[in-house]
Amino acid sequence: MSWADRLVMAVGRRPLGLSVDWSAIEARMGTALPADYKEFCEIFGSGYFSDYLTVYDSVGGEDSRLADVYEGNWQIAEEDEAGRYYYAPYGLFRPNSQGGLLQWGTSVQGDEFAWLADSSMPPESWPVLARDDAQHSQHFAMSMSEFVYRLLADRSFEGFAGFGATEEAPDFTPYS
Repeated sequence: MSWADRLVMAVGRRPLGLSVDWSAIEARMGTALPADYKEFCEIFGSGYFSDYLTVYDSVGGEDSRLADVYEGNWQIAEEDEAGRYYYAPYGLFRPNSQGGLLQWGTSVQGDEFAWLADSSMPPESWPVLARDDAQHSQHFAMSMSEFVYRLLADRSFEGFAGFGATEEAPDFTPYS
């Protein structure tokens, strides 16, 4: 059972089965994306978890909030000197480069979730990097969907920035 399937069971939702044009999205971004992320998007679509976490998704077709945020982050970094330093010490991911942050989610508390992406490694091996609003960061050697599942549903997981699984079951609320 995949981590995305475990998350489906934890939140009690039915998979949407969205058809996403991953070839177009990956061409737009200049990189392949992790398979578990693609599965996650096809299952959940657009929404948020437990009034806390939003994963930048696709609602089908060529639409991609992940690509929109990726392009927006680069625009900020290129136009504003402070924007460049915001992503230190990793920098932003650029295809065919040494590596950097490729943000895939955010929280209502200002936490940011990203892959520490590296073109020399398969996307499935990219670790998760979580940063709080004070830019303290923590690495997690796991996939995006495993991280989301553990953060929301695994009470033995340490959590991040004061957020973690509780006695309450996690939930998912679709955006309308």
